[in-house]
Amino acid sequence: MRFLSMIRIQENTGQVPSEQLMSDMGKLIEEMTRAGRLISTAGLRPTSEGARVRLRRGKLSTVDGPFMETKEVIGGYAILEG
Repeated sequence: MRFLSMIRIQENTGQVPSEQLMSDMGKLIEEMTRAGRLISTAGLRPTSEGARVRLRRGKLSTVDGPFMETKEVIGGYAILEG
């Protein structure tokens, strides 16, 4: 079984992850890699570089970012094997 872990961030606050969080994440990634459980991990681009894609009534539309109304966005992910 595979699991998707997502990191939520508050993009428009300008905050960056703490050194403690980065250290803890590094240790977890190393542990999961050694155990053969980590499939993939990555950070995502800011919403200012993104687009929202919708399919409605058979028609595809896109809306360019940024999406300021969003308080939290997905900043990164990890896929783990259970």
